[in-house]
Amino acid sequence: MPGRPPAPFPACALTALFMAVASPCARADAPQPTPHVPVATPQATMFRPTIAVSGQIAAVQSATLAAQRAGVAAQVLFHSGETVAKGAVLLRMDDAEQRAQVALDRAKLDAAGRTVARDLRLRAISGIAIAQLESDQAARAEAAAQLALDTARQNRRTIRAPFAGVLGIRRLSAGDYIGAGAIITTITQTSPLRILFAVPETELTGIAFGDAFTFTLPSADATPHQGRILALSPSLNLTTRARMVEGRIANNAGTLLPGAFGQVEIATGTATAALDVPATAINYGPLGSFVYAVDHHGSADVVHAVYVRVLATKGATTTIATPVPAAPRRIVAIGGFKLDNGETIIPAAPATALQATPATAGRKS
Repeated sequence: MPGRPPAPFPACALTALFMAVASPCARADAPQPTPHVPVATPQATMFRPTIAVSGQIAAVQSATLAAQRAGVAAQVLFHSGETVAKGAVLLRMDDAEQRAQVALDRAKLDAAGRTVARDLRLRAISGIAIAQLESDQAARAEAAAQLALDTARQNRRTIRAPFAGVLGIRRLSAGDYIGAGAIITTITQTSPLRILFAVPETELTGIAFGDAFTFTLPSADATPHQGRILALSPSLNLTTRARMVEGRIANNAGTLLPGAFGQVEIATGTATAALDVPATAINYGPLGSFVYAVDHHGSADVVHAVYVRVLATKGATTTIATPVPAAPRRIVAIGGFKLDNGETIIPAAPATALQATPATAGRKS
């Protein structure tokens, strides 16, 4: 039985297929619209390279408190980790014997004083020899000296804070026998703090008293702390060929602990003129880093590549060396990778100035 002849292909389907094949070519040949591109104005700044070195926190004042005389602890007046003021009483040792001796010395001094007063009245009427008066005056002076000596010995039975700070762990309780030299606790001044670090001989140029630096602990939530150089060693370490530097840093929040290590970033060298640009304005090609400068050509804005030397990047801002012969007034802020050299653009908005700082410092590569 002969088969049914195939149905004819609909004309509308052929038309649709032809348009689908031909339309990409038609779209490719159509003129592309001029892109709208954000632009920015480079901001002039002064740049100094920075180096990163290891630094250690040290207390400005720190002391180990110990008993000067052996005895029994009568009163322990502090707790571990307590913040105390200068002169605060921390420990009183049993001083009954010393108090009695001081009372005896005071009585002897009073008696010697009365004797000298009587001698002076008698001497006025020639009722006593001058030698006797002088002897009694010497006895009074001796009694005063003995009182001062025994009072000092009594005061050594009381331990006070030598300066304001935070106490360490308490090592005794009331009633304990304390040997001479036994450690009672420690006291540390926690603010401000010293930062000690060494700068290599090759990086010493430009580092001076009063220079600012940044100290950061190696923890995930570490906050940079600002400090200033207080002193520089007058000589280099013969082994490491580095110069020791001491800085000061505030610790108002109490987050920094003496003995901890961190990273110090400090600017070196001589400040040079540079430009701050958005980090997104930097493009990378086979010949190096470049930005797209925006210039007027007639009534159009045209971009052209300007190769630059990147000095540092900090956050959303990149610092570049000032291009020669002249710095561009406007640059493409973002999206430069989609552009071609010599392409015409429409600025998306008026040129905006970056937030400038008096001087920019970047880590030295």
